[in-house]
This record gives sequence, structure tokens and C-alpha cells, in this order.
Amino acid sequence: MAVDDFGIKYFSKKDANHLLSALQDKYSITINWSGDSYLGLTINWKYDKSYVEISMPDYVPKALVKFKHPPPRLPQHAPHAWTDPVYGQKTQYATEDHSPFLDKDETTRVQAISGTFLYYARAVDPTIPALNEISNQQSKPTEKTAKACKQLMYYLVTHPKAVIQYYASDMVISLISDAAYLVLPDARSHCAVLYTLSNAPTSKPPSIKPNGPVHVLVKTIHGVPALASEAEMGSIFISAQEAVPILNTLIELGHPQPHSGTPIEMDNSTAHDILTAHLCMKWSKAFDMRYHWIKDRIAQGQFDLYWARGTQNHGDYFTKHHPLAHHQLMRPL
Repeated sequence: MAVDDFGIKYFSKKDANHLLSALQDKYSITINWSGDSYLGLTINWKYDKSYVEISMPDYVPKALVKFKHPPPRLPQHAPHAWTDPVYGQKTQYATEDHSPFLDKDETTRVQAISGTFLYYARAVDPTIPALNEISNQQSKPTEKTAKACKQLMYYLVTHPKAVIQYYASDMVISLISDAAYLVLPDARSHCAVLYTLSNAPTSKPPSIKPNGPVHVLVKTIHGVPALASEAEMGSIFISAQEAVPILNTLIELGHPQPHSGTPIEMDNSTAHDILTAHLCMKWSKAFDMRYHWIKDRIAQGQFDLYWARGTQNHGDYFTKHHPLAHHQLMRPL
């Protein structure tokens, strides 16, 4: 049997030595008391300042060598292309991809790029949501997909060593949810959710201490929402279902969660009022019936949904293509 890295949380060195002694009787193991390396992650403990830094400093340079990707002539600060908004124009149409499909070798390359950087994005650099669209197209990639891969790697050449910080907290999970309506091909919408471990909320809306995200979910919403508010409800539904096993794990590990419910932030007032029963349902009765699961969970007190202005919703970064995006989310918010 082969087991990769695993971490041990202990309160007494005597207890840790007892466990290690038992393991050494049966297995050949190596021990790293500093805990500065785990599953390819470099961990820089700052106990005196109550935070830890997580990074993978060699991952991107090695991957770029693997793909033989040259550096850009100019620094690239945006991981994806964007469409300039036309202010004052009521109707702005989505752009369709009519570029030719890639051949077999180029398709394999796109799939390899997507798979290689997915682990890096999940581990330390969630600022590359462009991977979501690339992975959606990797079965039938086009020249536009290849161009998106090239821009993503130019961005990673410019910003190769992301560092994410986690501050000591009460270990209370909180969610920030956002959705983008009809931004994908075939009238699809997608959502993004940030999961952070922070302090227990003390006010309404919760006064949540900013922290690095432990998980960022960027996902295409199944079906075609009829309204932007339905897409926002779909985002809350998806985010809450993903949160339930995290909640149960935290409780089992001895980190109690607030009796008022797990806080979820959103920026759509219509969806908020529907889910919190402050708005009478009429046209919204046609919304996907699965989404009413989260309405029941809010009524039961498992989740505490609150509205906040879109300008402070950090999930917005992952659902819209902003120009000159950079690593602000990797710094303390």
C-alpha cells in the first residue's frame, strides 16, 4: 500500500509521537515536523502574525516548459479576453464562435493545458476562471479556444507565483454567490461561489472577516434560466448543496457553525426576496423546481441569505470578463 502526504493535527507532542510510533511498527514513513510541504504545496507558517501562506512556486514555470510556451512581448494582466461594453446601448448581443475546429493534436494540447492548470487553480490561484470556458470547449475546441489557452498562459508567465493567505478564524464557513445570465453558448448561464472560513457573524448583514477562499466553484448552470433572477437562484442552489458536506465536516471536526445559519451573500434583490419569502411568487412559479430546495433550507435556518451591493460581491470577478484582471483576490480582501 502506498499513501501520499497527510497532515496530523495534535495538541501534545507526546500524542503525535505515540501515533508515529504505531505507524512505524507497520509502515516505512518519512516525517516532516515543520509541515512546510504537502501534496506539492509550499506552506509558509506565520504563527506570530496568525496566518499561513500557500503557494506552488515551481508549478507554472515547469508547466510552461512542458508546453514550450514562449513569454509574451508585453506583460499580460488579464487571463481571458473581454468585450468592451457599449454604454447607453440597451441590447448587447453575445458573440458566437464560428472559428474552425482544431485538429487531433491541437485538441489534445488544449485538453492537456486544461488538465494541467486545473489543480493549480484549485490549490492556490482561483483568479483564472478562463479555465472553466476552456474546459467546456475542450471536447470540440476551435481556433478561438486555442487563442484563449495562449492568453491564459501569457497571463501565467506574467504572474507565475500566486500566493494565497489564510488567517486564523472561528472556522465558520461563509459563501459569496454570483451568476452571469446567458453569457455562454446555447443560451447557457454560469455561476461562481467563493467559500471562505472566517469569524462568526455578529451583525446583519454579517460582519465577516475577509479571508482567502478555501474553495471557488465556477460552474455552468444546467438548463436555460428564463430570467436573471432564476440564474441567481440556481447559483444559490448549487452553492448551498456543495456547502452541506463542508458544513458537516467542520462540525464533525469540532468547529461549531452559527445557529442563525450559514451566511450566503448575493447581489440580486429579486432572487433574495423570493428565497426569503418577502416577495409573492407569480412568474417565478415557472422557475426550476429544484431551486425551491434552498428556499426550504433557508426557512429551516440552515442558511442565512443576505443581499449586498454588487460592487462588493467578489463572486462577480469569476462570472464576468473584466479587463486587466490581476491578483487582487490573492491579497487580503
